[in-house]
Amino acid sequence: MKKENHVTAFYLEVLLLTLCLIGIVLVLTRVFAMGRIESDGARELTDAVCLAQNAAEAVSASNSAESLCAILNEENNARIADGTELIVEAGYNADRTPNAGRAPHYLLRVSWSDDGTGLAHAAITVRRGDISNAEIIFSLETAVYHKEAAA
Repeated sequence: MKKENHVTAFYLEVLLLTLCLIGIVLVLTRVFAMGRIESDGARELTDAVCLAQNAAEAVSASNSAESLCAILNEENNARIADGTELIVEAGYNADRTPNAGRAPHYLLRVSWSDDGTGLAHAAITVRRGDISNAEIIFSLETAVYHKEAAA
């Protein structure tokens, strides 16, 4: 009789240890999965900031929306959008290479406004996808003064 109690206790201990081990594995799996999600979000934000920075430098180097479009245009991925205000749009793949197709991973939009005094304002947004109501990942407002335009 005594030996049966020891065997039952052994099985109970093994069962509890197995349940603890499974619980630890599940917690660690969740932690690593959440880390992966955060890493993907950080990579996407880094890409968006890089695209916006490049667009801000292009705004600084251009003196009109047309010249901005020419600077951003790589492999025919940029265009001036139809509408009342001057908006330059450029599409990019997930690896930030130009995408002239219909479904870019990132859509860079630069809203250009010039008040005639030589000061040009630009609102830069980077969205996920090509849909106009897609989530904005990063936005930046900048301005540049052109001496020759003021004269």
